[in-house]
Amino acid sequence: MTIHHIVLYTFKSEATPEQRQSMRDCRSALPSQIPAIQSIITGETVSNPFTHGFEEGVIFVFESVAKLNEYRPHKAHMDFQTLAKPLVENILIFDIETAP
Repeated sequence: MTIHHIVLYTFKSEATPEQRQSMRDCRSALPSQIPAIQSIITGETVSNPFTHGFEEGVIFVFESVAKLNEYRPHKAHMDFQTLAKPLVENILIFDIETAP
């Protein structure tokens, strides 16, 4: 089964454009640092009345729950969380399993 690890978030108003870009760059580098990540899709919201205020999102794809569990404690992921935590609010994380 394939796992889609979906993360939606809103930047805090005080996050500067440079800080936002630094976070995006760090996030986009994660697949090169964490072998468990099969692929990544990132983007900003498009006009939709049901966004609940979320501005950006990322979908990480893993081949299994075991690979997702390898990713969670990985140093690069933990470093990313340390960078992101003071910049974001209203985080939603949702994992789904799909047939291969």
